[in-house]
Amino acid sequence: MKVFFKFFAVFFVVIAAGCCQSDGDFLSGVDAEERPAIQEVFDKASSGDMNAQAYLGVLFYTGTVGRNNEAAFNWFKKASENGSGEADYFLYEMYDKGIHVAQNAETAYKYLRSSALKGFTSARIKLAELYLKGEKTGEMDKEEILEWLGTYTAQGNEKAKELLGKLQKKSSADKSGK
Repeated sequence: MKVFFKFFAVFFVVIAAGCCQSDGDFLSGVDAEERPAIQEVFDKASSGDMNAQAYLGVLFYTGTVGRNNEAAFNWFKKASENGSGEADYFLYEMYDKGIHVAQNAETAYKYLRSSALKGFTSARIKLAELYLKGEKTGEMDKEEILEWLGTYTAQGNEKAKELLGKLQKKSSADKSGK
């Protein structure tokens, strides 16, 4: 029994070291002056900080600290579970494009909608695009989309301004029967 326990303990240490290496070893590709800041993000993410988790996911997803889609997915998932709309948006992208996960339009849309409801601008604009195309609108309310686009247009968002114009034009055409 002692032999089994020792084997299990060694096995556990090796597995734990291997699991953490993908995240813990990520600093090797980072410039020396940036390492303390990135390590701080990693430490905050590891202690449950939702924003740090999402940011660390972005760092892995974009390749800033070495492209690692598995690590990105895991950090986005943790951040999403903690309420991050940004993480939900990146999970939408991963499911929509089949990055590290099986492509799944239904799951992708679920994350996109969740991101929009949490107030993430890119998700709201993407939903407005889908609404204009007549795709995946589900329970989307036109007035809600107009409100979102109006807010972002007032903030100077050019994409929102473009979509608002198209939506208003479409509404006018729909009213006139064209």
